[in-house]
Amino acid sequence: MIRMLFTLMLFFSLADAQFKKNFSFVGISASTETVDIENEDLTHKAGVGIRYGQQSQEWRTVFALEYHQTSYQSFSVEIDKILLDEMFGTPKFRPYLGGTVGYMNYDEDQLEMAYEETKGFYFGGNFGFIIYATDDIDVDLGYHYYKVQNLDFLDDLHGLTLAIHYFY
Repeated sequence: MIRMLFTLMLFFSLADAQFKKNFSFVGISASTETVDIENEDLTHKAGVGIRYGQQSQEWRTVFALEYHQTSYQSFSVEIDKILLDEMFGTPKFRPYLGGTVGYMNYDEDQLEMAYEETKGFYFGGNFGFIIYATDDIDVDLGYHYYKVQNLDFLDDLHGLTLAIHYFY
């Protein structure tokens, strides 16, 4: 199911991008997650990451590697639809809505109990705002909710991400 969803998202993103001008970017991110682990208190984890992506006027695809100290590492693909441009043109402040699929490796030494599986897939949604600081730099403030698969101790992750992208 996850592989099929990922393949469809990637196909539609790339199919749409063939006919439009794309802008490449790299970036860094900081995020906070609310993690609800079975038999443990609700915790908040901070993380950092690097991002690479392509953006057209309507769509954005982002590949992200994230590291959350003393908890997990993840790789994800986000595909976002930039909203309301038809109404306002291309403003400096643009909302978006999208989907994400990813893979995570949870550090088993940080868990209070031993679990059989500490690696799994996740999928979910995200929304936020792109704020253009200059022609080459934007700031991305977003909220995400991910449903985790294959991990008995973890059902979902949600939190905020702040990213800065440089277009080249």
